[in-house]
Amino acid sequence: MSERKKVQLKDIAKEANVSVALVSYVLNGQHQNRIKKETAERIKAVAKRLNYRPNHFAKGLKTQKSHTIGLILADLANPFSAQLARIIEDELKKYNYNVLMGSTDEREDKLKDLVDVFTNQQVDGLIILPTENSEKEIVQLHEVDFPYVLIDRYFSDYPFNFVVNDNHSSTYLTTKQLIKNKRKKIGFITIETDLFHFVERKRGFVEACIEAGIDTENRIQEIRFGQLETGVAVGISRLKQVFPDLDALLFATDILTMYGLKYIIQHKLNITNDIEIMAVDEAKFYDIYSTPITYYKQPLEEMGQKAVRFLMSKIEGNNPDAIQEVLKGQLVIR
Repeated sequence: MSERKKVQLKDIAKEANVSVALVSYVLNGQHQNRIKKETAERIKAVAKRLNYRPNHFAKGLKTQKSHTIGLILADLANPFSAQLARIIEDELKKYNYNVLMGSTDEREDKLKDLVDVFTNQQVDGLIILPTENSEKEIVQLHEVDFPYVLIDRYFSDYPFNFVVNDNHSSTYLTTKQLIKNKRKKIGFITIETDLFHFVERKRGFVEACIEAGIDTENRIQEIRFGQLETGVAVGISRLKQVFPDLDALLFATDILTMYGLKYIIQHKLNITNDIEIMAVDEAKFYDIYSTPITYYKQPLEEMGQKAVRFLMSKIEGNNPDAIQEVLKGQLVIR
């Protein structure tokens, strides 16, 4: 590494194969009883070898707090992410805090980069909508007790801080409503992923169908993240082939619903009379269709407020405990 280039925390993190947050804690003397001695020594050795010189001005700012939170979302162009970001931003203003935002595009490597960037910029805490396979990054934040909270998604096998929607209820309630409306040939369009909230949405659909004596074989179409529009079109086409008398479609997200409605309009399918549509997530574009769409409304405002309030307590040292809250939304029948 060139001697003229100023060594940064991310350079040490890369050499030591750890997170920027971990490097920051070790070099600021906050690692006692939190980080393995061997790991701390390895980080110090790398810092010495790279001739690292701490930025005392930045360190002083950290001591006084930066009054900035890093917000990591999946896709800032998604109406769900935009709405959640606005709620969090408004809540942070009550504490005179600013927010830095970033989008992962559902990529683990981008989440890692954002965690590194925000930590380097001395944010006081992180609110994270995690991607698939990002447990390692969250573990490193959790182990050093860096203020963070997961929102919308979490990993059921880890003791992380989170505030999420009851995703099982979201599809269980909507499916039960479809069945109540005398719909029997129901198709479910969802995302192909191991993310726990989508696993729970699939479980809710299956459970409601089984309770009503409806066989779920061939009724579930799972779409890959990078192929949503074409995947939804293929999924509905397959459902129509297997069930020519398909009478209902349930979409696991608002974006899937949007692509589903586009397909339905293009192919001139009769909404409600032939196929009733229901969805998880509220969306403004539902109102442009003449036929009302019943949907499950996630408790976004409560989720955002609780996440911010916990994080502020953690930053101020008023709340040493964890948070693990699953909040109920509501079915909006239209």
